[in-house]
Amino acid sequence: MTDSEIAAEFAAANARARAGDWDAAIARYRALIAAAPGFAPARVNLAASLLATRKAAEAENAAAEATRLFPAFAAAWAVRGEAALADARPAAAEEAFARGLALGADAGLAAKRAAALSAQGRHAEARVAFAQARALAPGDAGIASAALFADHYAPEGTPATALAAARAWPNPAPGAARPRPRDPDPERRLRVGYASPDFANHSCSYFLAPLLAAHDRGRVEIFAYADVTAPDGVTAAFRSLDLVWRDMRGLDDTAFAARVRADGIDVLIDCAGHTTGNRLGAFARRPAPVQATWLGYPGTTGLDVFDARLVDDETDPPGACASEPLTRIPGGFLAYLPPPYAPVPGPSPIARNGYATFGSFNNLPKLDARTLDLWARVVAAVPGARLTIKARGLDEAPTAARVRAALAAGGLDPSRVDILGFVDGVAAHIALYDRIDVALDPLFYNGTTTTCEALWMGVPVVSLAGDRHAARVGASLLTRAGLADLVADTPDAYVARAATLAGDRARLAELRAGLRARLAASALCDGPRLARAFETVYRDLWRRVVSDAAMV
Repeated sequence: MTDSEIAAEFAAANARARAGDWDAAIARYRALIAAAPGFAPARVNLAASLLATRKAAEAENAAAEATRLFPAFAAAWAVRGEAALADARPAAAEEAFARGLALGADAGLAAKRAAALSAQGRHAEARVAFAQARALAPGDAGIASAALFADHYAPEGTPATALAAARAWPNPAPGAARPRPRDPDPERRLRVGYASPDFANHSCSYFLAPLLAAHDRGRVEIFAYADVTAPDGVTAAFRSLDLVWRDMRGLDDTAFAARVRADGIDVLIDCAGHTTGNRLGAFARRPAPVQATWLGYPGTTGLDVFDARLVDDETDPPGACASEPLTRIPGGFLAYLPPPYAPVPGPSPIARNGYATFGSFNNLPKLDARTLDLWARVVAAVPGARLTIKARGLDEAPTAARVRAALAAGGLDPSRVDILGFVDGVAAHIALYDRIDVALDPLFYNGTTTTCEALWMGVPVVSLAGDRHAARVGASLLTRAGLADLVADTPDAYVARAATLAGDRARLAELRAGLRARLAASALCDGPRLARAFETVYRDLWRRVVSDAAMV
C-alpha cells in the first residue's frame, strides 16, 4: 500500500472506532496490519479497540506484539499497560507504563502509571506519580479527576484538604451562567436527565436501576445520557425502561451540553463525579437549570455548578466539607437491586468449620496498609479464626505478596490467610460468600456493592465510621439494614465488635437465616421510597430556580 492509501484506510478505521462500531474498526485495523505490517499506529489502535470491547487478554496480546516490533513507540507501551490494568494485573501495567515513560516525559503515561500504583494499594507512590503527571499537564481535567479519585483510597489528608484539592480542578468553563427555565411553571412535569458511563455491568447499575424503574412518570420524564463504551445485557435492560435513551459516545463536552439543552432538561443528575468517563466538563457549562450530583463518586466534586449533592445523615453529618449544598435523603441516599441469581444463603460456615472466617471481597485499592493491619488485629483476636480476601488483581504474584506481607507485618500468621483472585461470573463471585462468617469493611473507602452483596447473602459486615463520605457509606448501609451496632467509632471498637460477633454463633446463625428478608424489607431495597424522595428534592430545587428567575 502507498502512504496515502495507508493514511486513508487508517482514517476510515478510526472513524468506525469513534462511532463505536468496534467490530468494523477491528476488522479494518486487522486488514491494514496485514497489508502494512510496519505501520505501528494500526497495531496500537487495534489493541485499544479490543480493549474497548472488554477483550483485555486479546488487547494485551496485540499490544505485546506492538511493543515487540516497535519498542520505541510509547503509545504501544501505553495500551499494553491499559490492557494489563483491565485484566487486573496492575503490577504488569505499572511496568509497561514505566517502559513508555522511559522513552520520554508524557503526562498521560505518568497518570496511567499512577493509576496502576493506586490499583496495587501503593498509594503514597501513586500520589507522587499523579503530582508528576499534573505538573506536566496542569490544565488536564482528566488527569486531575483521576488524581482526586485515587486520593479517596489513601489515608493521607483530611476532608478540608480534599475539598481544597477538588476546588483546584481545572474547570473548562468557569463562571458559566445558569440557563433560564424553558417553561417556568413550578408544578409541571419535569424532564430529568441522568448522566453516567455506567449504564452497563458496573457496580453503580445496582443502584441506578431501582431508582430509574421506580420514578413516577406522571411527575418526571426520564432521560438517560449514556457514555457506555461497551454496551451489554445490563445496558439493554436500562434501555427497556420507560425513558428516553441518549447515546453520548463520541460527543465532546460542548456537544454533550448542547444535546442536554436541546432536550430541554430541567434537572440534570451527574452520576460519575471524578470517576472514569465523567462529564463534569459538560456540567461545568451549566446545560440545565437544576444540576445535582449523586452515586458514582464518594466525595465533593469541588465545583460550584451543582444545586445539591444527594447524601444522607450518616454519610455526611453536619459539618461535612463539600462545595455543593448537601441534601440529606431520609432513609438513606441509596436503594439496592439484589442480583436475581444470588443463591439462597447456606448455614454459617463456622458451624461446619469449627472456626470463624472473616473476609473481604472489596476492590484491591481499598486494601491499604492501615486497613490490612487492622484486619490482622481482628483475626489475631479470635483463636483459630481465618481471613479470606478476594479481589481482582490478587492472581498476580507481586500484588498478592504485598497483601500477605502487610498482614504479616500486622502480626497475622500467613497460614491463616486465604487469597482469591478473579472468579468468572458474578453469580460465582456471590456464591463465595458461603465461605464467610463476618465481612470486614475497609477503613478509608468503604464497600458499597460488596457490603450489600454480603448482607444479601446473610453475612454481617463490621465497619468503622470515618471522617469523610467514602469512609461512612458502611455506616449508612448498616444503619438502614438495622445493624447499626456493627458500626464502630474507633479501631479498638472495630476489633472488639468483629471479635464479639465472630464468637456469637447464635447470632451468626440468626443473621444467616434472616438477614436477606430483613434487607428486602428495609429502606435499602426500597426503590419507590428513594424515587419519591428524589422527586421531592427535584421539585423543591425547581421551584426555587423558577422563583429566582421570576424575580430577575
